[in-house]
Amino acid sequence: MTPSKRLPIAVPDITSYTHVTYALSIMHTDPDALRWVYSNYIQLFTRESGHSIQVDHYTPTAEHHLIPCLGGSQRLTRKTLEKYAGGFVNFARESIEDGYYVWTCVDEFYIPGTAAYQNRSNPHAIMIHGYEDARSVFRLTGYFENQRYGEAEVSYADMEQAYYGFEPKDDIHWTNFVRMLKLNSYYKKFYEFKTHWVMEQLEEYWLAKPSSRRMEVFEEKLDFPTLWGSDAYDRLQLQIDRHIAKEGIVDHRPFYVLWEHKKMMNKRIAYMEENDFYRFSERSKEEWLKIEQSALLARNLELKYLVSFNNRFLEQLKDQLAALKREESLAIERTLDDYARSGGKRYLHILKEEA
Repeated sequence: MTPSKRLPIAVPDITSYTHVTYALSIMHTDPDALRWVYSNYIQLFTRESGHSIQVDHYTPTAEHHLIPCLGGSQRLTRKTLEKYAGGFVNFARESIEDGYYVWTCVDEFYIPGTAAYQNRSNPHAIMIHGYEDARSVFRLTGYFENQRYGEAEVSYADMEQAYYGFEPKDDIHWTNFVRMLKLNSYYKKFYEFKTHWVMEQLEEYWLAKPSSRRMEVFEEKLDFPTLWGSDAYDRLQLQIDRHIAKEGIVDHRPFYVLWEHKKMMNKRIAYMEENDFYRFSERSKEEWLKIEQSALLARNLELKYLVSFNNRFLEQLKDQLAALKREESLAIERTLDDYARSGGKRYLHILKEEA
């Protein structure tokens, strides 16, 4: 076994949630995997989450689904890992030596640089991608200063305490699993970029049509209602009203997700053109760049509120969300019309009349 090894890692386009970010930070290192990445992450869903709401990408995740370029990755329970005689530190070292990234949950009370360090117990996901025996440290990605995604080093001793420092709530709770991710050099070559799939998702997002029917074979029916696509804007405005009335909580994360959603759309446009998959009109590209800036303004208004607790920023945020929805609707319609004129299929053109 080599005395040190570090697997490649990248800062992905989406850093809002661990279940999306960690797999993307691997896939963003590989040109083949990028074809899958930029074919997806377009549809959004919105649902209740306690007193607040969650906005997230409706795309398969390595946490629950098989992603083609990560075929052969593994998922273990902590109980299974207890049978490994060498302990977690040696398991992580040997997994990295074999080319696997180790995505696991630890108690951040023992992880320097996190908000919970030596402050409170907080089981949270991290991903280990390197080790160095000479200094007895792991290299990992996680959420550190100001809870931002980044890299850090953690000693073997701290990692041992962090891994064993908490008990999962039950056998199926997300904290009970250890995932070993690895790019599959065989399967990743065969996935083709799918322009038609990009446009289908974009149309479903625009018309707020449910995409869950595509995943019915993999997903259980949920008791709480789910909104789709652009309906997120209306629901966020309602949540702001509830927050002002002290009937709910406005979380900053949905606004961060919306901003990254627009930012990734512009990365996707550039990627599609650089690889000759599809060319967008200059007017369409200008509109999408403005939308990204509008989404950034919305995010910043939420941050200003969190600093000042002045409701005028929330009122401005409501207006900004309404304007953003109008801008985006026009941009999507133009994008889909341009695609149709180029010979592409308007997948939901019948549903448009019903919307």
